[in-house]
Amino acid sequence: MAMATYQNSSVTSTKLILGNAKIEIAATTVGSAYTNLGVGVVNSFKYTPTMYDVQAGNGPDPIQGIASEECTVDFELIEFDGEVLESLTGGAMVSTGTTTQTVVCGGNSTVTPKIFRITNSTTVGGTIRTTVLTIFKGYLTSGFALNFKGDNDSDPIAVMPCTITGKVDATLTAGSQLFKIVKKQ
Repeated sequence: MAMATYQNSSVTSTKLILGNAKIEIAATTVGSAYTNLGVGVVNSFKYTPTMYDVQAGNGPDPIQGIASEECTVDFELIEFDGEVLESLTGGAMVSTGTTTQTVVCGGNSTVTPKIFRITNSTTVGGTIRTTVLTIFKGYLTSGFALNFKGDNDSDPIAVMPCTITGKVDATLTAGSQLFKIVKKQ
């Protein structure tokens, strides 16, 4: 059997991101305390720029750039916590009670954006490496859904899939208005 050939000869392990992450939320003011949204799984993060170009009818295209940009995070929660849901929805839901939680929703037309922080911590060679993704102005745009499973399912925990969409925060400096990623190597 022939030895495998690879396009690259090595991998830098400190540049890898391994495992999942915790997701936290805070008010959109500097120095706000973060609240952990609880146990679940972050499925994906995606940055989506929408490009524009100005086309010349008789020459090369003179201008290209970004017309708009946003980012999305798809995730699932498995812990039902009314206060977390209220915060996550930016005020669209209201939660009351502690031992018996009641969540009510419907009729609110205004939602408050939140700061979202996603933190991955991995131990590589005995050293903790972190990757922290911060979305400066995010909204819950898909969800909250509650997907029940069968009582005898091999994994019977109901999941709550959600999507956050990050929008440009024009109050911040141009070039740093959507998100930042900090990776400690």
